[in-house]
Amino acid sequence: MAGIKLRLDRYKLLEIFAPVAGFLASIVVLLIIVIVVGESPGEALTAIYKFSLSSSAKVATILSVSIPLFFAGIAVAFAFQSGVFNIGAEGQYYFGGLIGAMAGIYLHLPAFIHIPVVILFSMLGGALWALIPAILKVTKNVHEVITTIMFNSIALALVNYLVNGPLSGLGQGKSLEPQTAKIQSTALFGKLNGFFRLLGWNIPDYVYLDYSLIVAVITGFIVWFVLFRMRYGFEIRAIGTSLDVSRYAGMKVKQLQLAAFIISGALSGLIGLQEIFAIRGYYTYGIASGLGFDGIAIALIGKNSPLGVVFAALLFAFLKQAGYGLQFYTSVPNSVIYVITGLMILFIVVINEVVAAYIRTLRKKEAV
Repeated sequence: MAGIKLRLDRYKLLEIFAPVAGFLASIVVLLIIVIVVGESPGEALTAIYKFSLSSSAKVATILSVSIPLFFAGIAVAFAFQSGVFNIGAEGQYYFGGLIGAMAGIYLHLPAFIHIPVVILFSMLGGALWALIPAILKVTKNVHEVITTIMFNSIALALVNYLVNGPLSGLGQGKSLEPQTAKIQSTALFGKLNGFFRLLGWNIPDYVYLDYSLIVAVITGFIVWFVLFRMRYGFEIRAIGTSLDVSRYAGMKVKQLQLAAFIISGALSGLIGLQEIFAIRGYYTYGIASGLGFDGIAIALIGKNSPLGVVFAALLFAFLKQAGYGLQFYTSVPNSVIYVITGLMILFIVVINEVVAAYIRTLRKKEAV
């Protein structure tokens, strides 16, 4: 029994090795690029430290930046678990955020009801935007990568029209950034900075650690529980591992994938919570873009695990802040971070395949 546990621990360590080795390899490449542009590696590392880890405010900023990245990663990861490639998180959070904002603007409710309602409406909007690609996949076998990419463009054009026209909250010529009316105060997310200060973590007011952090923690726990403690989650993971085996076992593959796709869309609808309900207080189609595509990378690095997505989101947030530090304190351009991020994903995928092949070889030897 002890021997079996030891082997399982060894396999687990080997699986963790891929993301760690990929990160270290990408850091080595970063230092090489720093040398090529004529900067000192020591100065570059100091710049990264100053802008990301040198104070409680900097660390809190990384946590704040990681919140929407976590939602993006967990949404994509849930779909990936079922073998569905939801590339449409971008459009789903644009549309979901708009639906949530409408609930925040036009519904008149007390705060303890209004805040959960706007969260649920945001999820509803994301789920609705994922519904048509999901139905097309399971009924007509239309590849979801194509439909979700198309729906990203449609979502952006639609919210652009709505915020510029029927749902505009501004008079003509009042702003260069068209936006909706202000969201009611009862639907706005309060900050948690005071709570963290009571715990001894001195976080300044300009850092947004708000109710979206609580939503992220609850969401992560629920997704973990569903995937690893419920039969539905077991079936989802089984489908993602092998469609043919799942069909042979009598699982309702199409219904399960349809549900996973819609749930992924609902999770995507949460990506804009922090920006819309805590930072801005209104909706604009100019909300942060690209988070849906960041979610794909975060899900891959986190190996589609809720806990892995937490670490991957924090890593991405750290890299974003590191890029600003390099740009501010050195002559290394911020765009280098995008190169490093891409290389890190490439390294992790390649190393993961090598490690997976090695584990298969070990298991074959043990079976003999």
